[in-house]
Amino acid sequence: MNIILSRERVDTQDCDVLVTGFFRDERPLKGSSGWIDWRLNGMLSQFLIERKLTGDWRETTLIPLQERILPRMILLIGLGEVKGYDPLRLRKLSPDLLDTLRKLGPRSACLSFPYGESYHVDCKKVVESLILGVGDGLERQKPPLGEEWIRKLRLYFAEGEEYFQEVQLGVQAAKSMLGQRIQVKISTASESPSLRL
Repeated sequence: MNIILSRERVDTQDCDVLVTGFFRDERPLKGSSGWIDWRLNGMLSQFLIERKLTGDWRETTLIPLQERILPRMILLIGLGEVKGYDPLRLRKLSPDLLDTLRKLGPRSACLSFPYGESYHVDCKKVVESLILGVGDGLERQKPPLGEEWIRKLRLYFAEGEEYFQEVQLGVQAAKSMLGQRIQVKISTASESPSLRL
C-alpha cells in the first residue's frame, strides 16, 4: 500500500475517488464535505434537501464528478451523529471502507474525514485511525483481499499546507504501530510513490 502526503487540498488531488464523511446532525456540511459542496455549487446540500443523502451511520453514496474538481468520483460516508464520532469509531469503519474501495477498484483514493475542536479529535489521530483501520481490514481478510490491488493502491491524505505536519505524524504513527504486518510505503505528492520517508 502506498500512502501519499500532499500539501494541497482534497479537490486538487489527481485521484480516482475522494472519500469523505459527513454527519446526520450537522448542517451545513463542514470540513472536506463542506468544501467539496461549495466547489460543486451546493450539489451535496441539494441532495440533503431532497433526502437523497442522510448521513446515517455507514450510508455510502458514490457520485461521479464532471471535472469541477480533480478527483473523478466522490464517495460520501455517513458518520451518524456528531456526539458518537471518535477515533475508535473511525477505525471500526475503515475495514468496511476498504471493502467498498476494493469493489470499486480504484487505483488511487484520497481520504479526508472530519477533525478539529468541535469533534474532539485532531487531524493526526484521524489519519492514524484510518490507516490502522485499513490495516485491520487487510489482516481480517482470508484469503488476502485482492493482494495485487492493495499493493498498487495509492492512498492520498491532503488537508492543506497548515495540516501537513499533523498528517505526516499520523501516518508515521500508524506505520510504526503496524510494524512489519503490512507493507506501507510513504511519499509526498511531489515524489515517486515508491520512495520511503
